[in-house]
Amino acid sequence: MPGDRLESWKEIAAYFNRSERTVRRWEEKEALPVHRLQHDKRGSVYAYAQELEAWRESRKPLVDVPEPPETPQEAAPNVSPDTSPGSRAQWFGISLAVMLVASLGLLLLIGRQAPAAGRPRNPEAVRAYQRARFGDNAGRVQIQSGIRNYQEAIRLDPSFAAAWAGLATAHVALTWFGEVAAGETMAQAKSEAAQALRLDPSDGVAWSAMGWASHYLDWDHAASEKHFRRGIELAPENAVAQAWFAETLIDLRRFDEALTFAKRAQDTSPRWLGAIVVSGNVHYFAGRPDLAMVEYRRALEIEPNHGLANHFLGRAYLAKGNVAAAVDQLRKSHQLMGEVPFSGGDFGYALAVAGRRDDARKMLAEFAARRQRGYFPAFVIAQIHAGLGETSNALDWLERAADERNIGYYMPSVDPVYDSLRSHPRFRSLLQRLHLGS
Repeated sequence: MPGDRLESWKEIAAYFNRSERTVRRWEEKEALPVHRLQHDKRGSVYAYAQELEAWRESRKPLVDVPEPPETPQEAAPNVSPDTSPGSRAQWFGISLAVMLVASLGLLLLIGRQAPAAGRPRNPEAVRAYQRARFGDNAGRVQIQSGIRNYQEAIRLDPSFAAAWAGLATAHVALTWFGEVAAGETMAQAKSEAAQALRLDPSDGVAWSAMGWASHYLDWDHAASEKHFRRGIELAPENAVAQAWFAETLIDLRRFDEALTFAKRAQDTSPRWLGAIVVSGNVHYFAGRPDLAMVEYRRALEIEPNHGLANHFLGRAYLAKGNVAAAVDQLRKSHQLMGEVPFSGGDFGYALAVAGRRDDARKMLAEFAARRQRGYFPAFVIAQIHAGLGETSNALDWLERAADERNIGYYMPSVDPVYDSLRSHPRFRSLLQRLHLGS
């Protein structure tokens, strides 16, 4: 969007004719659509005027949602038009990558606001639901804020199926930041999606969240496919469901089908960079790095700081044997994505492959220390041991990763990081445990 980009808090504040303090508060509390070049540095930000304008429009009073009869149990505080929170017009997720996610970020959620059985929806619950939704390149703050606001919408209106579905998807996205065990976040997502479907069996977003949980938590890939196909049938406009399904098909090595759904996601949402990256990933994991690089560079022409496009471009350099370029690219993407675990694992692996063993071991020591302080994904440590050629240690940590239900951004069935382990009986046993054959 040439000419549409604001490059600092000062420019964003000037756009609204407000103080920097005010717009920072809006970003934290009210989901103002602000992007970060490095998620761990709050000052390195940018925003698009078009997205800011959509956010401002969402702050207008809701005129199409009737007020429910107010009873002492249902009464909610008033929110004036000037201070009512807003939302991003579309939610892109975990296209994870943390930029994830932004990738992960990453989630275009198509959620219904119509109440069950014709009952008027609580307007305050709708506003909380709107506040919860966030956009591409969402970071920790936006996702955690989204979870709080979905929970508030549910507190105000427990029958709000779309809020339950949104909460499920937010917990899927949270998984990729590696700060909470995937067994916990995915279990929450599965439970929340199930509740959404009890309230509204036609909620396509909930079916898609259930599909991801079945694939990643239960390793029930047949059920996952069934859930995804049902979600896409019910919400064909949901590009994220199509891209997510493509990613599960990559894990299953069904590359032709994966490419079909990745292209459908692009057709459905042409401006969503996550779908372009997923198309590149199909080529990358299918052993076609040149075609993958075409897709990643196409995304980077639109947004040079897109975390996942930068990240997988580094992976493609590794596949091409350009190790020095891979190290530089993966260092850059690790910073862009806020040094999330999976980007650290790939960077550490590249350092090891490049012969920079001391640097790789420093990263191992750092990650081991983080595990001592709290949860940190085991698969990240497995990757670096694999790069160092330490097969037994890599398998030990990979088996722990399976115990944690956090096996990697993509599964070992397809990830070339583990190519050196494939002939080992323990690795084949692990794939059988994941229901991914041998």
